[in-house]
Amino acid sequence: MPIDLNFTLDVITWEAVSALSGLMIAGVGFVISRNLRRHDRHTQRYALLGEYRREVTAFSKEYFEIVADVLAVRDSVEDPAQVRAELERLATRLSGMVDAGRFLFPNDTSGDNAFGFEKGDAFAGRRRPALNAILAAYHAVKAMKTEGDYRQEKLAEALAQLRKTGEPLSEPIRANDPVYLLIQSRRCYLNAVVPETQPDEWRRMFSDFLAPVPRATK
Repeated sequence: MPIDLNFTLDVITWEAVSALSGLMIAGVGFVISRNLRRHDRHTQRYALLGEYRREVTAFSKEYFEIVADVLAVRDSVEDPAQVRAELERLATRLSGMVDAGRFLFPNDTSGDNAFGFEKGDAFAGRRRPALNAILAAYHAVKAMKTEGDYRQEKLAEALAQLRKTGEPLSEPIRANDPVYLLIQSRRCYLNAVVPETQPDEWRRMFSDFLAPVPRATK
């Protein structure tokens, strides 16, 4: 029986084209699906970053307000007993912020910092610089309301906590001035937190607003 070669070739050709088209469609679908998954991951990442930054901003605002209240009480309240009572209340709030801050800045337990687990998982490892700065503020406020050896102990502890942040301190260093140490705690906190919560991607999104500042002219 003679074979119709044209018919056979037509069948083979269309079957090949159909199979190839199916593979191409599947490939395009895979690429689109992968890109959509990647887009979803990026969207989720930015959503998480945005939520985290809002939480850190609210936490930081509370801290700055406490520092401002400390300075206001010290400078405006005339009754020494009232000053001490108010400073103690604000110091207690700072102490609470150090613990509450562990939700945002958990201790580092990686590598050489994997120690202290006998104290519980929340307290194991090394404290983050942002919380060291707040702890320095706490000791500085405690020093404001005391005298003698205890005051010197608190001043020394405040400076030690500032050193642990690894951030620069304004010169000259006034180790016996609790107000200086309090202000430095705020500066160290900002230096530790702001760069980490302002990703480069976000800077590029606001390229005009965050563009280089032109040099001032006289």
